[in-house]
Amino acid sequence: LKLLRLPSSGPVAPPHQARGMARVTSSCPQCCGEGCRYHGRHGSRSCRGCEDAARSQHSPHWLRFPAHRVIREDFLRHKRLQISLGRIPRCAGCGKRDAKGRVDEVQSRNFYCTACWAKYDGDRLVEHFDEPDVLEQKCAALAKMISSARHIIAFTGAGVSTGAGIADFRSGLNTKLPTGPGMWELPKADRQAGNILEQCAQAKPGRAHKSLVRLWKAGLLKHIITQNVDGLHRKSGIPANALSELHGNIFVERCTKCDDEFERDFNVICSGGLTGRHCDRARCGGALRHSGVGFGQDLSEKITDKAWKECERADLCLALGSSITVTPASDMPAYVAERHRGKPDKGLVIANLQSTPCDGQAALRLNGMVDDILERVEAILHEKGVLPSDVDLLST
Repeated sequence: LKLLRLPSSGPVAPPHQARGMARVTSSCPQCCGEGCRYHGRHGSRSCRGCEDAARSQHSPHWLRFPAHRVIREDFLRHKRLQISLGRIPRCAGCGKRDAKGRVDEVQSRNFYCTACWAKYDGDRLVEHFDEPDVLEQKCAALAKMISSARHIIAFTGAGVSTGAGIADFRSGLNTKLPTGPGMWELPKADRQAGNILEQCAQAKPGRAHKSLVRLWKAGLLKHIITQNVDGLHRKSGIPANALSELHGNIFVERCTKCDDEFERDFNVICSGGLTGRHCDRARCGGALRHSGVGFGQDLSEKITDKAWKECERADLCLALGSSITVTPASDMPAYVAERHRGKPDKGLVIANLQSTPCDGQAALRLNGMVDDILERVEAILHEKGVLPSDVDLLST
């Protein structure tokens, strides 16, 4: 078994490369039991228990390095293991040790005692809005960063599509979003009838999508990495080669034989994966599978490799409408932030309503509606002549 050995200095290896080094290589079909996160689909992976057991046999020397230098999943596994052995960490809020406390595995990765967790969990879904004059200053600062950047990428989440009428997942019950509370925050009895994929299939690109495509047409934005499956970036005019759709696209099916993609004008998601259609490529005829990625499934290696190459080239990443909590996608903006740490005009910019685990690493954090922020930044770029005059702000 090989554990990740991180250097104490020098450039940080991209997490997609580091993860390959850190993965435990043994498989666990023989020990699969209740609670196994890979139940029934191990492949070459190990269940959480076996990974923790393997790591407990080695000195956790890698924890001597700052947490941002460690793959977050590895850090969490070690913390869970320590708690299970009775080694309770100090609360991130008050410093006390509480055996009934818990780890926030979704956002901060910190351990909280019972009292601090109650307060923290209440604050987790709080939406933050900058005062108008503050937001204006931040938009001007972002426009300046965009003007000087060499390779800009966008990392988009569900918050980009709320303006198109698609509800997100994590907005609280008191959200200011017109789409209402997030799907995961509502009791099942209160959720709207129908499937969220139906909303995606009927939606049209919103203001944020249109702003991004105009920045791309102007040559300012080079690539978009998205966690969304709604296909709205493609519908807005972003070509497939300028997109990395990490979790798939409900309108795209892929050949299981030659890997060619076929974009449809209808939702191709279906149970079982295979759509019943076949590849149109001459002498292929392979079965087509929808491109959607379910929870717990592996992402497309081809797509993630493309996304990581863009992250390695990027000197500015715009994280828009994302909680930056779903791994491994969330490692990407965090990597850009770490790579350009200490550079005030480069690295990571976050525009979101709720807090994210990467707020402390961001060069700039804007609190507001993504639609409003992008349109204001776009207007400033236009005023300064950075955005060409032939890119009409009202078109697209």
